[in-house]
Amino acid sequence: ESRSEALGALDTLRTALAAAALFAVAVSLLLSWSVARTVTRPLAAVTDAMKEVADTGDLTRKLGPGRAWDDEDARLVARSFNTLTDSIARFQKEAALRDRLSALGRLSTIVAHEVRNPLMIIKGSLRTLRREEVSSEEVREVTADIDHEVARLDRIVGDVLDFARPLEVELAPTDLAEVARGAGAAALEGSEDVTVGYALEPTLGTRLTDGERLRTVLVNLVVNARDSIRARRSEDGGDAGDIEVGGRAMEDERVRLWVADGGVGIAAPDLVRVFEPYFTTKRTGTGLGLAIARKVVDALGGVIRVESREGEGTRIEIELPAPVAGGGTREAP
Repeated sequence: ESRSEALGALDTLRTALAAAALFAVAVSLLLSWSVARTVTRPLAAVTDAMKEVADTGDLTRKLGPGRAWDDEDARLVARSFNTLTDSIARFQKEAALRDRLSALGRLSTIVAHEVRNPLMIIKGSLRTLRREEVSSEEVREVTADIDHEVARLDRIVGDVLDFARPLEVELAPTDLAEVARGAGAAALEGSEDVTVGYALEPTLGTRLTDGERLRTVLVNLVVNARDSIRARRSEDGGDAGDIEVGGRAMEDERVRLWVADGGVGIAAPDLVRVFEPYFTTKRTGTGLGLAIARKVVDALGGVIRVESREGEGTRIEIELPAPVAGGGTREAP
């Protein structure tokens, strides 16, 4: 019995030692995890913030202040991240201000140049009208010139205003084929040397979009195509073909519209700049036409793309969401 009691005491001691060892291991693991969390938690916050920046492109993302018991080195990394984002935000504001000032300078130069030319023509026409002996034929020619130049001035001012002010798009059921044909006819009104052909699929139908804004975009694209064809004919005297205005329905209630021509085309270095404000290869023009077109397409939730080869022609495509039902008005971003 005494031996059994002694062995029982040893078993109890062994059990107590094992329990104490397990408790010590658990406490050690808990303490190690707690210490590790003071390092990994702020680092994980930095990692999550960087992933969010990569996904959204928001370079102003900031981290919280953290906890007092976080590792000091990890908190330093978090503070450095916040300082970096503050510096980026400040740099973006300064860059935006420089861009606006630079754009204003370019706009002033272009508008001054574009306005001066019509004014000089109008001034010369008025001198003709002030002559004592002016035939009725000269009066008709001079008034026609004045009317043309006033329309040109109005177009310049309209382009600047359309580019500068926010757009409001009004979604309504729109016959896209009718809009495309109307834009082609309006752009080539009075132009007998260039014609337009239509490749409009019947599946286009009536869609929900801003027909008037879209018509303005297509008119601008057809006018550019007309000028490109005329430029090629004047350069080589060859047949540059006609303009094609097309459209078809796509999946997910989207549509694709395009304007293609066989004109002079666009040089490869200029392709990446065609949608930049104030960029133009024409002798006249504000360079806002395609910039406004992209602004309208963006407001409608679509994308606009250009394909061109110098000396062969240009094709510009517009892809838009065009649901069938609903409606309303929203301000463009």
